[in-house]
Amino acid sequence: MRSLISFFTRIPARGDVERASNSLYLITLVAIIIALFPLILFIIIYRFVPRILLTIILLLSIYAVTGLLHLDGLADFSDGIMKKGTKDEKIRVLKDVNTGIGGTFSVIMVILIEFYAINSLRINLIQVAAFFIISEISAKLSMLIGLILFNAPEQGLAHEFKKSAKRSYLIIAVLLTTPLIIIFKITYFNIFVGIVISLIIGNLSNKNFGFVNGDSLGAMNEISRAATMWLICLGL
Repeated sequence: MRSLISFFTRIPARGDVERASNSLYLITLVAIIIALFPLILFIIIYRFVPRILLTIILLLSIYAVTGLLHLDGLADFSDGIMKKGTKDEKIRVLKDVNTGIGGTFSVIMVILIEFYAINSLRINLIQVAAFFIISEISAKLSMLIGLILFNAPEQGLAHEFKKSAKRSYLIIAVLLTTPLIIIFKITYFNIFVGIVISLIIGNLSNKNFGFVNGDSLGAMNEISRAATMWLICLGL
């Protein structure tokens, strides 16, 4: 668990790739830990700050905990799929350290969607808790599906995690969250939005690059969180 926290958050925790990959079935618990930060912050400050400022603080708190690695992955993934040409040319753009217009646009859109969703959220403790916890679980399940179902490149972190990812991990990861049904009721089932997003992004990644790498997983994470937030905001 500590190794997973070290890889998926900026929380100071010692860990290594082998231990993290062998404990991927706990990834939904890491999601809950991440979600607790904006949730607790909301409880502390929502009575004292204007709504727009509250929205900005809560949004920033998510990335303060998770870092910008997955957001950077979304940018690289978007640049790669927007490139016209062969797979090798697309992979070259994917690995380019410079961010193009496709990456910039996708990052801005995700941030705007999350901002709108947080700002439109009804001030109700249960709904706010569901909003942050379920959207983060959805995001992390998306990454787990991506590791389990799709081929990884021959090198990199995605390859290391792929070696240990088992289908049974998905079942365990979902089962660990089932007590939340009692609290969040129908909203709980939005955790499966991430699975749908993962299948879409995974197939796009395979088609364009021939694999799902860390950037593709980052795109799954960010898009799944934003889509789930939006759906919960709409009351679905």
